[in-house]
Amino acid sequence: LCIAGDTDIVKILLENGANPCLRTVHGWTAAHYAAESGHLAALRMLHTFHAPMDKEDCCGDKPIRLAEIYGKEDCVRFLKKAELEYQDFREKLCEEGILNDSDTEWLQQSKEYEEDIAFRTRRKSKSRLSFR
Repeated sequence: LCIAGDTDIVKILLENGANPCLRTVHGWTAAHYAAESGHLAALRMLHTFHAPMDKEDCCGDKPIRLAEIYGKEDCVRFLKKAELEYQDFREKLCEEGILNDSDTEWLQQSKEYEEDIAFRTRRKSKSRLSFR
């Protein structure tokens, strides 16, 4: 929804408990999608609900990098400030013991995804050999 910039739906989902910190197997957050598409309103909405603005994907790209790549200058300006504000917020929660700031769940999910791809590749290679 962030890729489409549908802030009304994003707001409804977030107000009703949707997790703004979820990541794809490649490490993209909702902010990555909004930044790539240039949807500043969606980024602002995510930031209001304390979505991570600074997470790196599996290639090391943060949402701000995607906004830079695609020439979304208004998003770049916003993300420069939003990243710092989010880091301050996250640091405060960690100090208070409210947040465990690790990406272990995503790292585990990413590892499982890579293992699945490797398994499928090996299986395809074996089946090709058996048909020769």
